[in-house]
Amino acid sequence: MLADFKLALRLLAKSRGFSAVAIITLAVTIGVNSAIFSLIDGALLRPAVPHRPNEVVCIFTGSRDAKRSFRQFSYAEYAALREANQVFSDVAAVNFNYVSLGREKELQRSFAFMVSDNYFRLMGVQPVAGRFFTANETQPNAAERVVVASHKLWQRHGGRQDFIGSELLVNGRRHTVIGVSPEGFSGVSALIAPDVWLPFGLFAENTTAFGESTRLDDLSDPKNYCVNLMGRLQPGLTIESAKAQLPALARRLAAVGISDATIPRDLVLSKPFGINTSPGDAGPLRLVGILLMAMSAVVLLIGCLNLANMMLARGSARAPEIAVRLALGARRGQIVRQLLTEGIVLATAGGILGLLLSLWSNSYLQNFFVREFASFNLTLTAELRPDFVVVAATFVFCLLATLVFGLGPALRAARADLVHDLKGHAGDAAVSGRWNRFFSGRHLMVMGQIALCLVMLFAAGLFVRAAAKEGKQGVATGFETNGVVVAEMDFSLARTTRPEIVRRALAAAERLRRLPGVEAVALTSLVPYNSSITTTRLARAEDAPAVPGSGSPPGGSVGIYSAITQGYFDSIGVRILRGRDFTDPEVRTAGTNRVCIVDERMAEKLFPGEDALGRRVRYAEPTPGGASGEMEIVGMVNRHAHGMEDRGKPAPGVYVPLSQDVPPVLFLTVRSGKQDRIGAFGSIETYQRELHELDSELPILQMVTFPAFMEKNFTLRMVELGATIFGVFGAIALLLASVGVYGVKAYAVERRTREIGIRIALGANRSDIFALIMKQGAQQTLVALALGIGLSLLTGSALAALFFQVKPWDPLVLAFCAAILAGASMLACFLPARRATRVTPLSALRTE
Repeated sequence: MLADFKLALRLLAKSRGFSAVAIITLAVTIGVNSAIFSLIDGALLRPAVPHRPNEVVCIFTGSRDAKRSFRQFSYAEYAALREANQVFSDVAAVNFNYVSLGREKELQRSFAFMVSDNYFRLMGVQPVAGRFFTANETQPNAAERVVVASHKLWQRHGGRQDFIGSELLVNGRRHTVIGVSPEGFSGVSALIAPDVWLPFGLFAENTTAFGESTRLDDLSDPKNYCVNLMGRLQPGLTIESAKAQLPALARRLAAVGISDATIPRDLVLSKPFGINTSPGDAGPLRLVGILLMAMSAVVLLIGCLNLANMMLARGSARAPEIAVRLALGARRGQIVRQLLTEGIVLATAGGILGLLLSLWSNSYLQNFFVREFASFNLTLTAELRPDFVVVAATFVFCLLATLVFGLGPALRAARADLVHDLKGHAGDAAVSGRWNRFFSGRHLMVMGQIALCLVMLFAAGLFVRAAAKEGKQGVATGFETNGVVVAEMDFSLARTTRPEIVRRALAAAERLRRLPGVEAVALTSLVPYNSSITTTRLARAEDAPAVPGSGSPPGGSVGIYSAITQGYFDSIGVRILRGRDFTDPEVRTAGTNRVCIVDERMAEKLFPGEDALGRRVRYAEPTPGGASGEMEIVGMVNRHAHGMEDRGKPAPGVYVPLSQDVPPVLFLTVRSGKQDRIGAFGSIETYQRELHELDSELPILQMVTFPAFMEKNFTLRMVELGATIFGVFGAIALLLASVGVYGVKAYAVERRTREIGIRIALGANRSDIFALIMKQGAQQTLVALALGIGLSLLTGSALAALFFQVKPWDPLVLAFCAAILAGASMLACFLPARRATRVTPLSALRTE
């Protein structure tokens, strides 16, 4: 075996060009697969719970009816479930919050988890410094201002030893740091981690980030459903085996007498993944992971097919050598072993280089995702650096590559025809036939590479087109972004009362309205292309409401919901088609007549074929802010997009005066006469200075131009990321396919040198020879493209099922990708065809 390796190294060193191309091809394909596997391993495969993760579950309560609605638990229900039972050995509570974190006058919204005293114990972790919370600190309304910092926050503060006992400003109040969580610990989430952990005793001072129930400050209120639960199953129990005992626990909660629900409720268990207030799993992310693995596997397959062709060509060129070795007594098994050894050497070298490429790729992806998550005030938990699992996977990729590209050529080379090969016939037999040559193994593999490459290019093209469409801001959106500045304010970070929010926000709008050059200023709870939206269901007032608990649909129409001030539509360029805007008293005073404005789509859905102006409507379901009652439609605006989800077919919209529903997060929209992006950007400093002079404590999180705000949309960023990843895949596949076509055609021309020389000696023109090679290449490309189009349409359908922005039947993208691939393929055929025209009868004789 050692002799085989020494011989393999000598032979590969002699063929430097072949070895370099083979190693680089393997390095790229193996490196891509290792990088993607590292990404999937870090984000999906590694459990979020560090200690016996199979025992930890999330607990939910759902109504036992057709609607199957889920809500969170009250603190009293948590206390009841925490008592000794046959299902859970421990139950912990957690709540997800947004807080302001940092030094004075440096307001930044951060993610925080609020937990019970046993949360860290249930997760099986110990503090790396200090301690965790006590039972007294987590009791309702305890108001002990202590905090456990994340490991990354500790590192951002220099990792100093005196960090324990220091103070952090959380929501403007000083909190004492009592401990630091372990590095990489995120708890329930597999992707993101909080910056700080707070005790439940501080519930009244913080704002819940997720949860559909009406907000109450008193945690001890039995109707305050704001707690998410996690439990550790008793030893030996699984989710399936525990289901039989859940009804008894549900009856225990009902017997507590703290729920006013008329519909019985069930307990539901699920594996922890992500931040959810209802059962969910990593299904969508797993689909994305499967798709990424499939695409990287296609790249690996294209690379292996390329290498297989190169090995076949090398084996054919070495046919006389192998024939001599067989004639001298070598066994065919030894020949196969020798050729496989050469493949292993190439795969090992490519694997090492690919692992280095993977390290660089993972470092780039890690930094990229850290920046992307930070732009949404989130901290990335997943570590994308290769570990033992990734190194082992790279070794598996190397073995797989060796088997795919090395075994077939080795077996074929070992079946040598001694008589033919010892005679040294270098050319392909002329009698082999046109179709035999056209559908030879090498050409079939090349056509397979072209077909798979088209699939990769088409997938990349779909994402690029979706991202490019969204990049054309102002087109097909129904609103105007030029000259508009958006400021986001979060009054919940300082627990501001609703009357105070209205006073301070309206004062800020009035201050900017007085500035020269400002055309319109308004406040709104929702701006188009915000990363999160709010919806409500609106129904006609005369329609009978649905009976609670009957299971019948509530009726009406679901639409985007926003609370605004007068001038909002002017500030973003939306036209009022009929009726009027809100008045100042309607915006400021909640006791005025209840009115609303709808867009064309909502009017059509509620009053088809009728005039909606002046009609009365009501909420079919509670709004996010708890508003209710009938309203009169006083205006109608043009339909406009609210995000990528409804671009081209905007969702219905309903707008109410700010006084009717005052949310803690408000957006300030300012339109000036400076229509270009640079001019609007230059106005930001003036706006910031004016607002600071008015109210230095105004909780402004960001102030950017409207186009810049749209570019930060989470969905758009994910589509752009998909375009980048698939674009890289497509470019690699195109390069490998082009190299494969060139290699096969160059080898075919070399093998047909004798035939071409005879054709020229018999009077064939050089243009005929050129056309002969190019015609065969064009025919094979067309066959491959036909196969690739079919596979591409199937891939497009799969992508459309995963991503709503992708259209599976985009003929422009398909035609463009096919044209690029056809051009690259024909260029790869052109060079060998041109070389074939230089063959002379004398050179043909020299091949004998």
